[in-house]
Amino acid sequence: MRGDHYSSPLNPLLRKAPNGIARSAYAVEINPWARKGEIEATLLFRGTIISAFGYIETRLGDLAIRCSRLDQYAALRDSFPHSTEKRVAFLRRAFALAPLVPYQRYATLFLNRVEQAAGLRHMVAHSRMQVLPNWGVTFHDIPKAGPGSITKRSHRLTLDQLELEAWKSARLSRLCQTLMDRLDAAGVVPLE
Repeated sequence: MRGDHYSSPLNPLLRKAPNGIARSAYAVEINPWARKGEIEATLLFRGTIISAFGYIETRLGDLAIRCSRLDQYAALRDSFPHSTEKRVAFLRRAFALAPLVPYQRYATLFLNRVEQAAGLRHMVAHSRMQVLPNWGVTFHDIPKAGPGSITKRSHRLTLDQLELEAWKSARLSRLCQTLMDRLDAAGVVPLE
């Protein structure tokens, strides 16, 4: 590789990225130094992370709604969750009660990973990104820091690191799907 485009060890399609500094039609900012292949790889990886968490967060909400319909979970209905963090807490309590107890170990593994990846999800979804050749991507955002406190954050990832995070996010999404499939196959929560 001559260093003029990004080559992915995990995705052979990205090895065919055009050489040079030609602009990408998908670039979200004008940067004369950003290479087309690097921009498009970054967008693919960022989009994978955001898509994976969109799937996960929707399925967590769906499962929380379905659980809340069961009589066993009547005590949890008053605390129905609207944020992802609260849905994770709600589902932890739900998996500690029958009929979901047999799935608690698997669900805990999944929910722990969702919590661990929450910072990455928020950063990737809500920040401005800057792509530089042979440098990677830097995410810039202003996260909540508390009342009256403003913090600016910058976090750099190489393209290989971002690709790994995208792969982990897609894997986490499939773990979510497997959990939901197991619950549906067992019929332990209402389908609708």
